[in-house]
Amino acid sequence: MKKVMFLIFLSVLVSKVSGQEGFKMGIQAGLPFNDFNEALSVVVGVDVSYMHPLGEVVDIGPSVGYIHGFAETFQSNVVSADLESVQFLPLSAGVRFWTSNYFSFGGNVGWAMGINEGNDGGLYYRPTIAYLMSSSVEINFSYTGIELDAATWSTLTLGIVYNFEPKYRTRR
Repeated sequence: MKKVMFLIFLSVLVSKVSGQEGFKMGIQAGLPFNDFNEALSVVVGVDVSYMHPLGEVVDIGPSVGYIHGFAETFQSNVVSADLESVQFLPLSAGVRFWTSNYFSFGGNVGWAMGINEGNDGGLYYRPTIAYLMSSSVEINFSYTGIELDAATWSTLTLGIVYNFEPKYRTRR
């Protein structure tokens, strides 16, 4: 049911903002640490967002994404353990501050719904630093935190974002 809700929400979001300035889609990959370091090997994700400019320096907007943590596989002559992958559907609001035509920093805050069994989700936050490589492509580095009941999801990721209707920065 959660996956169907996600697809409906994503379809509505894409149809409403796909032709407007500020529509972005990105992918990222990274490594877990702290509470999930032993259970997961790598994390991948996708994001769709719409960033509305409030002027030349600040952008704000909603974002929806999908995060998948691939389970680590342990195997030896004595023990073989199959751990479960972990998935989230983050729904958040974001803000970006442009320090120049090419650099921005900001973050997203919201709720990450747990998709896999036994995962209730939690408070989602993702500070980000980005470099605009061209009018349509940016790379970013981010930390993702999700406050769960018994643990904290912590990952460092590197991502690439495509801006469908590029925003041309004219500052400086």
